[in-house]
Amino acid sequence: MKPLVTVVVPVYNVAPYLPDCIESLLAQTLQPMELIFVDDASTDNSLAVLQDYEARYPDRMRVIASTENHKQGGARNVGLRQAKADWVGWIDSDDFVTPDFYKTLYTQVQDTGADVAFLQYAAVPHDAHPGTVDPAALTPLIRWDDWLLRWNGQDLTDEGRMDLICCPIGGLVCGLWRKSLLTDHDLWFPADVRYEDNYWGPIAKVYLQRAAFVPRVGYLYRQVAASTTHKRNQPYIRDRMTMERATLQKADELGLRDRYHDAWEYLYGWRYCVNTVQTYLRSYDEIPFDTIDALVAEVDAAFPHWQQNRYYCHLVPEAQRAENARQVYHTRQWVRDRDAAAQKQRRAEARARLWDKGCRTVKKLLHISTQP
Repeated sequence: MKPLVTVVVPVYNVAPYLPDCIESLLAQTLQPMELIFVDDASTDNSLAVLQDYEARYPDRMRVIASTENHKQGGARNVGLRQAKADWVGWIDSDDFVTPDFYKTLYTQVQDTGADVAFLQYAAVPHDAHPGTVDPAALTPLIRWDDWLLRWNGQDLTDEGRMDLICCPIGGLVCGLWRKSLLTDHDLWFPADVRYEDNYWGPIAKVYLQRAAFVPRVGYLYRQVAASTTHKRNQPYIRDRMTMERATLQKADELGLRDRYHDAWEYLYGWRYCVNTVQTYLRSYDEIPFDTIDALVAEVDAAFPHWQQNRYYCHLVPEAQRAENARQVYHTRQWVRDRDAAAQKQRRAEARARLWDKGCRTVKKLLHISTQP
C-alpha cells in the first residue's frame, strides 16, 4: 500500500538521542507512513542504532547509509529522491514529535487543499523523552499572530507569500509539504553546507498556492549543546552568509527579486546582517570586526533602506531595532560598552562580597549572632 506520508530524517552522530526520534515516528497515529533515515556517514554508532531498528521494523522504516558526509542538505536530497508518498515531512534526528503530529498535518492539507501545513514547536531539555513532556503545557518558541493566521487555508497572493517568507513560522521540520511542489520546481537542498534551510524555505514559499496552520505544539526541539546553533567560535557561521547570498542570487535567477522585494530586503537585512552580527557578538571570544564591517557594507549596498523595511518595522519592536542598529553600525563601541558594563558589575559584586564578609567578621568579634 502506498504510504500517505514520507518522513525523511538526516542522521549524523546523534546516537544518544536517535531512539527517541525513531520511537516518536513509529508511534505516529497516521498510517501507513514511510520512514526514511539517511545516515550521513556518521562516525559514532548512529548507523548501528538505525540498522537495529530497521531489522525490527523492516516494513515501517528504511535506512540509507551514505559513504560520504554531505551535511543535512545532501541527506535530505537523498531521502526526497526516494520518497514514495505524495506528502513529505522532515525531522531532525535529535528531536521528536507528538504521536498525532503527522495525522494532524495530513488532515489539514486534505481538508484545506493546502500545499503545506504547519504545527508549532517548543524547546525541551536535552534529557527529555517522548511521553515525559506535556506539549499543551509548553510555550511555543514562535507565537503566530493574526497577521500570519489570516492566510490560514486561503489562496495566497504575492502579499501572502511574502508574509509567509517573513513571518516567523518555525523551521521546515514543522511542516508537511506536497512532494510535487518540491520536485516540479527542483526545490533541492544545498549540500555540503550548513543553514541549508535558510535558503530552501523562502524559495519554496514563493511557489505556494495555499498554506494551513494549526496553532498548537507538536514538534519538540531538543536543546543540545553540541548542535549547530549552540557551538562557539565556529567558522561555519560563514555558511549562513553563503546561504543568504545564494537565496538572493536564486531570486535574481528566477526573476523574483523585484516581485518579492520587501521579503528579500527583510531577510537580507534582518537574518543575514543583524542575526549574523549578533551571532558573532554572542558566540565568538574574539570578535572579527573586519568581517562584520564587510558584511554590513555588502548589505547596505544591496538594500540601503533595509532598516525602514515594513516587515522589519512590524515584527521587531522599535527599541530592539535601535539596539540592532547600534550593534550593526557601532560594533566596536558596543563591545567596549558591554565589556565595561560587565567589569562594573564584577566590581560591584566583589564589593558586595567584601562588605558581607566584613559585616560577618565584625559581628563575630562583637559576639553578635549572625542568625536571623
